[in-house]
Amino acid sequence: MNILLATKNKNKFEEISKIFDESGNFHRLVYKEELIDVVEDGKTILENAKKKAFEVHQEYKLPVIADDSGLFVDSLNGLPGLRSKRFAGEQATDQENIDKLLKSLTEQDYKAAYFKTVLYFYDGTDEIYTEGTLKGEITHSQRGLNGFGYDSVFEYENKTLAELTSLEKNKISHRRIAAEKLIGILNEKI
Repeated sequence: MNILLATKNKNKFEEISKIFDESGNFHRLVYKEELIDVVEDGKTILENAKKKAFEVHQEYKLPVIADDSGLFVDSLNGLPGLRSKRFAGEQATDQENIDKLLKSLTEQDYKAAYFKTVLYFYDGTDEIYTEGTLKGEITHSQRGLNGFGYDSVFEYENKTLAELTSLEKNKISHRRIAAEKLIGILNEKI
């Protein structure tokens, strides 16, 4: 079955589609270059993922997996959280978001954080969602050249995600955890 992955972020698509490809299941993810815009105005990442799945399915009439993710920093009361992509403003770049995050943490000693992803499947009938979480810490400065988003400041077992190869990151990522759960459910149900 072909499933449309509701994201405009090519990095996310590549990361999640590799996990689906490696699993040996019979579901193939599809990327659409000109995906409709969905306003992410939910109160949780689950609400945003569900809204994206429903609106994208309604537009394209295809089975859909929508993703929403966030970086949650304990000492910032969960910020940037739901607004991770827009932490420094609606049109903020990854670098602007990182700069704001690091500035917000200059007075903080406790830098525990976690990434959380929700994947939401909808085909017009079945609704399935899974979550994945990866715990780590925010570093004092950026390290590494790989990855995207906050990867260069998120440390897991003494390395930032940007210091890992894409293969190493994909083995431990919050998206992998959510994707493997979803693949298991899809293989049983559909």
